[in-house]
Amino acid sequence: MHKVSIIGAGVVGTAMGYLLKHGGYPIVGIASRTLKSAKRAREFIGEGEVSTDLKATAKKADIVFITTPDDVIEDVCNKVASEGGFNPGAIVFHMSGALPSEILGSAKDVGAYVASLHPLQSLADVKEAVVNIPGSYFCIEGDDVALSAAREIVAALKGKEITLKVDKKPLYHAGAAAASNFLVTTVGFGLELFDAAGIDRQDSLNALMPLIKGTVKNIEKLRIPSALTGPISRGDTGVIEDHLRAISKERPKMLRLYTELGRYTVKVALEKGTIKENEAERIISLFDKHEEELKTET
Repeated sequence: MHKVSIIGAGVVGTAMGYLLKHGGYPIVGIASRTLKSAKRAREFIGEGEVSTDLKATAKKADIVFITTPDDVIEDVCNKVASEGGFNPGAIVFHMSGALPSEILGSAKDVGAYVASLHPLQSLADVKEAVVNIPGSYFCIEGDDVALSAAREIVAALKGKEITLKVDKKPLYHAGAAAASNFLVTTVGFGLELFDAAGIDRQDSLNALMPLIKGTVKNIEKLRIPSALTGPISRGDTGVIEDHLRAISKERPKMLRLYTELGRYTVKVALEKGTIKENEAERIISLFDKHEEELKTET
């Protein structure tokens, strides 16, 4: 199997190193800004020579993963390439969902093949990441040779492939952020409203988790828009107005968030067919009315 080096010893790099090692890929090098973080990654992965020398780490490998924060991927690649760190014919991956493989152009200029390999998964910490990544979908794009290697890695992780045009990657990544990151934000919004109702925060999360899990199951089984429930889905304007009044009184700064989410939910409810256009218009009018009232008061 190809020897692998990892540059960037955070959650993504550490998790991928662990999974690749257990998939039969020898991990020969781990580089980070500090030896401490590289050693921590090696301890979890179980192998790999640690270093702060990016060139030496890349030089050991047939496949180099640059798993630094997105903002410095290109700079790191340029540095390694300028120092002769990439072997001719090496394969260089980054794992950003938003950035194109072209940011690895300096590696390509010195004879490497490049691609991006992005797991469509929530990677909050290393232990959860090694559980969640296998079986996930992966968005891949890049050189044919690098794509062939990417597909072998995806297969080793029992994953599935997504391909798309490079210029559409920001939309793909925004969609992933909306579905995952904004879910966390929305749950936080719900917790704040529970807090305003006088419910202990830990009790709130414990109480909401079965609801959240049930909703996710409904999305998986019924799809969208069929999984939508609640007062907007029913066109229950009385309940919606109660929500708006209570939020305006207790958490006025949260009203805009509720109404913006509500506007999109009206669209989903129309797609589901559980409300008609005139009901949708009444709900939108309620949002407009309470937003205007709040502006007047402030």
